[in-house]
Amino acid sequence: MSDTSPPPVRSIRLDRALVASWRVLADDYGLFPELAFDAVIARADRGELAAATPRLLELTVDHRLTVEDAASVTERLGRHRWSSKRLAAIEEVLDAWWLETLMRSPGEHPSPFTPEVVLGVLVGYRAPMVRWLEPWLAELDGPGAAHLATVVVHGLDGPAWAGKRDQAQQVLAWARTETVINGLTLIGATHLEDGVLGDVLDRLI
Repeated sequence: MSDTSPPPVRSIRLDRALVASWRVLADDYGLFPELAFDAVIARADRGELAAATPRLLELTVDHRLTVEDAASVTERLGRHRWSSKRLAAIEEVLDAWWLETLMRSPGEHPSPFTPEVVLGVLVGYRAPMVRWLEPWLAELDGPGAAHLATVVVHGLDGPAWAGKRDQAQQVLAWARTETVINGLTLIGATHLEDGVLGDVLDRLI
């Protein structure tokens, strides 16, 4: 069955990163650009992971997969040993997706891929947590503040975080650092609805 959903709206950085991944990961993709997830995974399992990766990334960042399948993609990519050039291309897609997610205002994210869900998917890639937390700190003067408040107040749970308790605790420990609290209080507060900052600080301090 063909996908009749509207084309995704991507940031310029994410769009360029996906284009670059197709250029770098393999020389010949054949039918990969049109394949559905199950078919792509089947071929990846048969030893064609490099050629399958741009399509897997595309399906993931365009929110065409279930949360469970998206998480399985990042975990698979994180386990594989890549050349430095291929690794850089993959990580630029993931970095661009995370920044795009942080910069979208609450309510603008395709369901169910809210920031806390996307982060849960990304931490399965097994990069150091600083890779995802540093950009978040830089985005506290914007929607990133509201996303952090949501995580602090409601926690990290659901299928994206299955088996990732340690990483979830790292996120909450980072939120309690002086740098983050000061950033949220002095810069991010203007981006929060009335009363939210108090709820957040009650949980952090």
